[in-house]
Formats: sequence, C-alpha cells, structure tokens
Amino acid sequence: MKNNSSRRGAGRPGAKEGPSGAGDSAAARPDRETTKMKLLDFISAKAVLPAMKATDRDSALVELVEALRDAGLAGPSQVKPLVDALTKREQLGSTGIGKGIAVPHAKHASVKQVIGAVGRSATGIEFNALDGAPVYLLFLIISPPDAGSDHLRALERVSALIRNDDFNRFLRTAPDAQGMVDVLKEVDES
Repeated sequence: MKNNSSRRGAGRPGAKEGPSGAGDSAAARPDRETTKMKLLDFISAKAVLPAMKATDRDSALVELVEALRDAGLAGPSQVKPLVDALTKREQLGSTGIGKGIAVPHAKHASVKQVIGAVGRSATGIEFNALDGAPVYLLFLIISPPDAGSDHLRALERVSALIRNDDFNRFLRTAPDAQGMVDVLKEVDES
C-alpha cells in the first residue's frame, strides 16, 4: 500500500486523503455503500483505550468489557457474562488475526444492539494470535443473538479497515484517546 503520510502533512485526521485509502472496497462496490456501517455506529468514543494495561488475552478482554461498562453500554452485572462469551469464542479459535491486531467478538443476549470498544497497547498483548506475534490494536464487537446482519456488517467494516496499513499506523500513533477517535471519525466520513 502506498504511504499517504507525506500528503497528510503531520498525519492529522481530517485531511482529504487518509487511512481509509482511496478506492477501498466500498468504492469498488457502490451497491454496498448504503449498507456500510460506520465504526462510530457501534464503537463508543468513551470506550477507546489508548493505553491498555493488559498483558494477556483474558485480562485484555476484561479491560475492554470494563470500558463498555464505563461508557454506559454494559451494566456491572454484564461484565462477567460478556467476558465469558468472548472467552468461549476464543476457545473456538483465536481472534488475534496477525499483524498486531485482534478482533474479539461474540453475541450475547444481555446487549440490545451492536456495541464495541477499541484498545491499544504500547507493549503488546499475548493473544495467541495466528502469527504468534503480540497484539497492539484490539477491536471488540459484541452483538445481540438476533443481530446477524449487523454483527457481520460490523466485522466486515473492521476487517476492511485493518487491512489498510495507514489506518493501523495512524491509530497506533495517535497521541491519545481523542486522537484515536479522530482517526475513527475520519474513516467514517470518507
């Protein structure tokens, strides 16, 4: 992929070119444009963690679900059941997909809509990723059991973006939570 940083000045969100990349899959498939889910449709800006403390998968899942709780998207009594659902999903196969990225996801009856969080680790998290490398970016998605298409649309949106090296780099180098949210907003607006 072409490096867009020189066209982005200091890499600030809001520039015309950016981490979403011109000519992404939505542009190639205009019929899907109307169904493209925005990241901030399900990821709460209040559940963006720029400096995760977790060093292993299980504590990372707890930290992300607690971010949902702190953002008001999950109640205190939901934390353990949601973490258990995510852990059960991880037992089927790691959602650490490689290149320093994990997309833990599950369905659970205690949520009423697709919800999500984003976390970043400076030191890396042992997540049993497919490539054996530590994870630095995590995108958590939790959906109600009957949200089949919305769950898939959220996964599809995240999957499309994490293939973009610029998006990953901008998210990893954003100065703080607001900077990370700005990157998410920029790709939503592109």
